[in-house]
Amino acid sequence: MNRMKSRSTLSKNILLILVITTAIISVPVIADWVVMQKSDPDFRDYMDVTFTSQGIGWVAGSALAEDFENPGFIAQTMNGGKTWQKMDTKISADLTGIYFLDDENGWAVGAKGLIVNTTNGKDWDIQISKADTTLKSIYFVNKNVGFAVGETDTILKTKNGGRVWNVLDGGIVGAIGDEPASMFSAIQFIDENIGWIVGINVNPQAKNQKSIIQMTTDGGETWQNQETEKEDILEDIFFLDDSVGWAVGENGVILHTTNGGNQWREQDSGTIETLRSVRFVDKYTGWAVGGDLGVGVILSTNNGGKKWELEDKKENMIKVFVFDKDNVWIAGARGLILKAQ
Repeated sequence: MNRMKSRSTLSKNILLILVITTAIISVPVIADWVVMQKSDPDFRDYMDVTFTSQGIGWVAGSALAEDFENPGFIAQTMNGGKTWQKMDTKISADLTGIYFLDDENGWAVGAKGLIVNTTNGKDWDIQISKADTTLKSIYFVNKNVGFAVGETDTILKTKNGGRVWNVLDGGIVGAIGDEPASMFSAIQFIDENIGWIVGINVNPQAKNQKSIIQMTTDGGETWQNQETEKEDILEDIFFLDDSVGWAVGENGVILHTTNGGNQWREQDSGTIETLRSVRFVDKYTGWAVGGDLGVGVILSTNNGGKKWELEDKKENMIKVFVFDKDNVWIAGARGLILKAQ
């Protein structure tokens, strides 16, 4: 009899632990966001942000005012985003993306096929991309192998750190015409062979468009379409490993896969605003940000996106960067910098 009671008590305790654990996992992440910088002194838009430690980071973007000849800019912080020092390098086009491997080796991309590179974190040199289109995103697997993508089907690759860039596809400015064309927004690789790109495919003849996610398993030589059944522009993609990933875009769309993109399922974001950036620290905890026309949104989850918690903001959110669970930054329009606390 006592054994039966003990087993019953043990079962109840196990059930209680499971319920409590499930409840903890299901509670969305609600962060207190500290304003590290309310606006850039020169009212620049911060289009991308990256950090290599808790203190050292960079932003890239575009000037809004007087410097028409050199509208692009890069700024660095050494104190976690409290203050930013603009780099002296003259940059002849708006910048849209930036990526750093470590404190010294970084690349940024922008309009007119512009790619710039630094090997000391401060001085930047132009690299010849052989592309004339606007580049939107850049990603390096190591100091040698990197990729960049942009408008009009453009996919670029380098095997020597950017000294030579090869055009795998696109790269030519021009009207879409009657032929289908893809506009790529973001790229990510998990090793030299496996990677994904996202964007939109436009078909003028059929008068329609289709969300596009493509995967490569041979270092960008060939790409396979992954079905999404969506028509929204996808703005960003993030994979934790070769299986688990998310993509975000127009109309608050969030897509999630647990099998490398063989199947994408939509998650309920709770917003119709454009989501421009997504990052996760593990398979449970992540953030997505975006907004348009003076309305900004921050979404957070700690159950892998089964439930997203929505925060409305006045400022447009453009990029979120996660260094670790204790260090998360958001960059936005007019130079806004937020940090989770």
